[in-house]
Amino acid sequence: MENVLRNSSVKTLLSMCMLFVCCFLSFASTADEKKNIPLQGQWEEGKRSISINYPVSISWDGTCLYIESLSPRSTIHVTLSNGVENVCDETIPAGSCPATLYIGALDPGEAYQLVLTNQFGDRLEGTID
Repeated sequence: MENVLRNSSVKTLLSMCMLFVCCFLSFASTADEKKNIPLQGQWEEGKRSISINYPVSISWDGTCLYIESLSPRSTIHVTLSNGVENVCDETIPAGSCPATLYIGALDPGEAYQLVLTNQFGDRLEGTID
């Protein structure tokens, strides 16, 4: 009788674990995927006669901004604004990319202006809708 109860408890525990895993996987698959944010502007990092372009890219998943840069030279200042107030005003030290900035949920249907600048005077702009 004791073995039957033990087997029943193990089966119940395994069933609960499987249910948890299925729910977790279902939730994970419905999470927002990262969307690349097109940027416009110049990012030259004080070019000299011999230089390499260091592109900066940024993506958004609904709650976080993901900033990537191949350059260890630029300190990147990130500003995200709805036109009235700044939602994000962060500085990413040189050589600290990739970086993730938690923004939280933005108001649906509202456009947000994204601006990235560096110490060389370079500026990139994009929009999150």
